[in-house]
Amino acid sequence: MPAHTFGASRFSQRQGGFAMIALIVLIAIMSSYLIANALSRTNAEMASSREQRSMNALRQAKAALIAYAASEEWQQYRSGPTNFQPGALPCPDSDDSGNSAGICSGAVNRIGRLPWKTLGIDDLRDASGERLWYALSANFRKLSGTTVINSDTQGQLTVIGTAPANNIVAIVFAPGEAIQGQNRDPANAVAHNSPANYLEGYNASYDTFTSTAFPSDTFNDRLVVITQADLMSVVEPVVAAMIERDIKPYINTYFTQWSRFPFPVQFNDPTIADPAVNPVSPNNVGPGTSGDRPQNFYVGSAAAGNSGLLPISASVTYPWTPGSGSITLIGGIGLVTAVSCNTVTSPVSGLQCSFTLLAVLGVISNPKFRMQGQIGANAGISFAKLPDASAVQSNVPLTLSPPPPIPIRGTLTGGGVGTVIYEATYPCAALCLSTITITIPDVTVSPIASASDPQAGWFIANQWYRQTYYAVAAPGYLPGGGAACPCLTVNNMPAYYALPNNNKKAILVLAGKTLNGSSRPSPNLADYLEGENSTPADFIYEHRSGVPTSINDRVVVVSP
Repeated sequence: MPAHTFGASRFSQRQGGFAMIALIVLIAIMSSYLIANALSRTNAEMASSREQRSMNALRQAKAALIAYAASEEWQQYRSGPTNFQPGALPCPDSDDSGNSAGICSGAVNRIGRLPWKTLGIDDLRDASGERLWYALSANFRKLSGTTVINSDTQGQLTVIGTAPANNIVAIVFAPGEAIQGQNRDPANAVAHNSPANYLEGYNASYDTFTSTAFPSDTFNDRLVVITQADLMSVVEPVVAAMIERDIKPYINTYFTQWSRFPFPVQFNDPTIADPAVNPVSPNNVGPGTSGDRPQNFYVGSAAAGNSGLLPISASVTYPWTPGSGSITLIGGIGLVTAVSCNTVTSPVSGLQCSFTLLAVLGVISNPKFRMQGQIGANAGISFAKLPDASAVQSNVPLTLSPPPPIPIRGTLTGGGVGTVIYEATYPCAALCLSTITITIPDVTVSPIASASDPQAGWFIANQWYRQTYYAVAAPGYLPGGGAACPCLTVNNMPAYYALPNNNKKAILVLAGKTLNGSSRPSPNLADYLEGENSTPADFIYEHRSGVPTSINDRVVVVSP
């Protein structure tokens, strides 16, 4: 082989070796890149998976809390047979037992673990295995009679940071793993139950919390908030349904007894001038639905026209008008003499009439009597409840006429004065001579006005009457009216009400939370009601339809 040929061959071999080495190096570099990229992607996916696990637990907890706030059966089953408090939430778990601590009146007691046993849900945990934590606004804790929860109740918690929010009712936290020396030792009860060992950046008053975009070595809390709007969007439809169930029957009972509806309360009446109701009338009790306007100033008035607020004053009394008692023979044959009517306190408190029944030509045929008495204008300005016939006292047997359910009825004048009428038959078909004494118990305030009533108590105790508007077909169905329309029209009326939509005698409108940004209480009806409901003079109303940002009023048709 020639020398030059041999040299060329060795050069070619050397060049091929360099290429192979370069290829191996390139493959190694690419492999390292791919491995590093895969590891990086795996770490990101793991972090995303952990974040998703924590967020899923937080979302489940939020849904459970809102469901608890809106569910009568859930609250009563999990928290005992007390009056339902729509919108109320349980206090946190303070000792890692899974149960609500109870009253949580102090700020330090309103932050703790999620009370999963009280809620009746799974033991939710975040991606690190920690139980969820929970902070509650003081005025949304379930404590009927102390907390007043309705559409105007505001959340007192605030979140700052990357996702700021206010008007927060509750916050649920995924605390993440322990960082920065946090001590969560179960053997140390104080440390184990201290929020400082789970949540970063909390403040001493427990009302402001911090959100961050991504967990870090110094801050790894994740959270979701329940705002007042979140809560009320679910609670208000429930409240409207409960008004239909619990409040509407009392209003219809009043109409059954009196054949008219009571006067509405003036929406923005700063004074109550009726001396029979309030002898020392203050100059100002607050506008609209102000909390300065106590329940005893929710008194109906002819000046309100056909609409306003519900007359649910609990301080109204119904004394019998002196000298108004009478007995009239309205059926059979006979003569009534020696009539004497007075108010008594025994055997029951009420109006008592005594009279003598004499034979006429020796024949009396099942005489029918009407006993009546009068109460003041109070009957038409609040929900006056007539007594049941079974409570009437008589020294002789009587047969109710007409039979129940309306053996005692009333009539109302245009001034609201009430006449109570009781009719019965004395079963005597032969010669009779009797002295008869009948006592009608006092007219009382309807249970609709009582915070202790098992049916209406939730409505009064939580002051939902401040957000409930009341309209009547006037003047026909108000005191002194002729029971004739013009009637009310309800547009977008729910299908469960009978058509037509323009023959309604009385309705209620649940205003819901404010939508126009105005603060309440307000003397302006448009700060409570939207659309047709804000102009009641035209007798046209409308039920909520479409997005709740434009109208959230819910109409309850009382009659028909």
